[in-house]
Amino acid sequence: FKRIFCLECVVFQRKLLICQFLYPRYLLQYQEPIPCEQLVTALCDIKQAYTQFGGKRPFGVSLLYIGWDKHYGFQLYQSDPSGNYGGWKATCIGNNSAAAVSMLKQDYKEGEMTLKSALALAIKVLNKTMDVSKLSAEKGNLCALL
Repeated sequence: FKRIFCLECVVFQRKLLICQFLYPRYLLQYQEPIPCEQLVTALCDIKQAYTQFGGKRPFGVSLLYIGWDKHYGFQLYQSDPSGNYGGWKATCIGNNSAAAVSMLKQDYKEGEMTLKSALALAIKVLNKTMDVSKLSAEKGNLCALL
C-alpha cells in the first residue's frame, strides 16, 4: 500500500475506508496489491454514488492520486467531488490550475523529461501560478518519487 499516494487532505474516515476495506479486500481476493487505477475507480464509484443517490458530496474535494504498479508503472489520476476521474501525464488542481495546466501542456515533453527538467518545470509552474511575489520553501513542499 506504500506505492499509492493521495495528495490533498484526506479525512480520517476516508483513509480508513481505503486502509481497512478496499485494499485488504483486493489483496485477499487476488493475492496482489490493488492496481492504482482500480483503487481510484473504487473510490470514485463511492463518491459518485453519494452524489447520485444522496445529493451530497461528503468527500467534497478534488484529489490527485499518484501510484505505481507492475502493469503500468507510474500513474497520475485526478478526481473531482462528483466522482469523475481521469488519467494524466501532468496536471494540477486548486487556485490558478487552468494557467498551470496550460503551462504544463505547452512545456511538458513526453519522453524527453529528465528528473531535473521535470523539477525545473514544476518550479516554473509554481512560481507563475502561486499568489506570492517570491517562491520560498515556507510556501510549499516539492518531492520526487523514485
